[in-house]
Amino acid sequence: MYVQQDIFAGMTIEVEKFYTIKYCGKNVQRTGRCNPTPDTQARLNERNAVKKLRRLINANFKRNDYHLILTYNPEKRALDPEMARKDLKKFLDRLRYAFKKLGAELKYIAVSEYGKKSMHHHLVISGDIPADTLADLWTNGRIGLRLLDGSGDYIRLADYLIKQSRKTFNDPEKAVFKKRWCGSKNLVKPVVKRKVVSANSWREYPQAPKGYMIIPESIEYGVSDITGYPYQYYRMIKIPENIGKERNRNDKNGIRHTT
Repeated sequence: MYVQQDIFAGMTIEVEKFYTIKYCGKNVQRTGRCNPTPDTQARLNERNAVKKLRRLINANFKRNDYHLILTYNPEKRALDPEMARKDLKKFLDRLRYAFKKLGAELKYIAVSEYGKKSMHHHLVISGDIPADTLADLWTNGRIGLRLLDGSGDYIRLADYLIKQSRKTFNDPEKAVFKKRWCGSKNLVKPVVKRKVVSANSWREYPQAPKGYMIIPESIEYGVSDITGYPYQYYRMIKIPENIGKERNRNDKNGIRHTT
């Protein structure tokens, strides 16, 4: 017997299969007692942070939502994390009001980072607002704007945001938030379903349910550095009914698409 955990997030399903002491047959060998090093644990923490953020983005955002970057003009730079936090709060307050006037609901995830010279903020937000309005709402500098693509699997964006937050998050003097990111309270949480499965169903190459396809490069086999038992992981993406027929909306502002 083994445990299978399915995580449903937007158009994606992630599958994690793993053995535990409780559900482990005689034929499953453990590599030995595991005592992860600090580096191993740090890598695992980073990987888990990317997974958690990716699932949150996948569950809440879609094609033509925004990846927004808020930068500072030199004369308006945030001098410390507290000032940066206040600047972001003011922007989000203005943004909520603008969405409310449009009759739309704002969802957001925010990550802040100290660059070589200055602080800047990354946000993933709902795309129900004109791009020029966003530029007017951020009064401390310029904005960068990219449209999310229609893939539904924003793994590269999540990985990028976690990398952006790494130095800031681990430095008490620069951390803007106590967590890797902050988000609006209306974010939908991914749905997690866990079940115990017969060992005979553990396939070397997994099969996708109807309407989904497996992302081949996502398939992982190995032995956990933490438990010492074998595991398998893969991601699946929903196949659009009108695949090949969708078109990107006109890009009047030179906005690029991003995953």
